[in-house]
Amino acid sequence: MKLFGTFYLVNAFYLLVASIAHASDPADLGGFILGSSLEEAQSHARTQEWTLAPISENLPGSWTVEGTNLSLFICNGTVKSIKEKLEGDFEEFTALVFSMQLELGQPEIKILSLPSGVGVISTIDVRFEMAGGGASVQLQSIGGNRTFSTNRWIESECP
Repeated sequence: MKLFGTFYLVNAFYLLVASIAHASDPADLGGFILGSSLEEAQSHARTQEWTLAPISENLPGSWTVEGTNLSLFICNGTVKSIKEKLEGDFEEFTALVFSMQLELGQPEIKILSLPSGVGVISTIDVRFEMAGGGASVQLQSIGGNRTFSTNRWIESECP
C-alpha cells in the first residue's frame, strides 16, 4: 500500500508541474510566429484587436504588442524574437524552467547580483540552445521589484 501512495504522489507532482508549465507555455508566443514577416505579425495583431507599436526611435526593430505582455524584435522585415512578461514569482519560474528542461535539455544558467543606487539588482538567466535559435527564461529583481519573462528567438544577422 505504501508503494501505491508513493506512486500516486509522484504522478500528482508531475501533473502539477505540467499544468503550471502549460499555463505559461512559452511556445504559444501569443500566436505570433518566429520567422514570419512584419506584415503577417501586424495582421495577426489586428485579428486579436491588438496594436503593434515601435518602442522607441532609439531601439530600431523593437516593437510592443499593445494590449498584451508581448514584445517583438523585427529585423529586415522578419520576426526574429518574441518576448513575454509573465505573471508569477520564483515558484512559477522554477516550474517553467523544469518543464523546458524536460523538453529542451540542459540549459546554461547565469546568476548575477550586484549593488546599485536603486538597491540590489539580481538576475537568474536560463538559456536553452535550439536548432536555429534558442529560448530563455529570466527572473530579475531590481530593488526588490521582480519581473519574470521568457524569450524565444531565431538566429539572424541584423545590422
